[in-house]
Amino acid sequence: MEINKTTPIDDTMQLVAVTITHGSDSYGYDANTPVLEGDELQAHCDANEFKWLNNILYQVYGRNIQFDSLEKWDEWISSGCKLEEITKTTVTPAQPAVDAVMGERQKTVESSEEVTTTEIVEQDGKMVQKSVTKTVVTNTPETKEVPLFDEAGEEVGTTTVPVMESYEITPAVEAVEETSETVVVRAETVVEKQPWKDTSE
Repeated sequence: MEINKTTPIDDTMQLVAVTITHGSDSYGYDANTPVLEGDELQAHCDANEFKWLNNILYQVYGRNIQFDSLEKWDEWISSGCKLEEITKTTVTPAQPAVDAVMGERQKTVESSEEVTTTEIVEQDGKMVQKSVTKTVVTNTPETKEVPLFDEAGEEVGTTTVPVMESYEITPAVEAVEETSETVVVRAETVVEKQPWKDTSE
């Protein structure tokens, strides 16, 4: 690390312009440090070299990745600057079969009849009374006659009871096996290196 220039900020802090070399690249970087000089300043800067270089590389490679050591940075760069593929797996749990829920209701009988009514309409500029026939559909609850007995079991006549039918309240559901689906959230990506703006100028 090469110290190029120091600029006082106040009584306790100063701005230090340094050049950090990594491989064949050199980066100009500004950093705030305590007011130090000579060997003490150099030692302070050397101790912070990876921290500052990490900030540089983080920006040079598009703020896509961070590593906690220079060795890991070097390994990642030498292997092609790749961001690994990210996948997401969604699991749909198994569902047991469910029987239909049945209910009972009175049957209805649909019937229709022609109903004629009288309407007054305007026709050729005159009010005309006309007969209009319409088909009216009705649903009538269905009943049936059954024998009626007294307490002794003797038939004494007939009575009317509703005709009932079963109907499906909730349909049956077939059993479903557990399934899983894996989708690619991010394909493997090569991060292109961006030019570094020398902040120490």
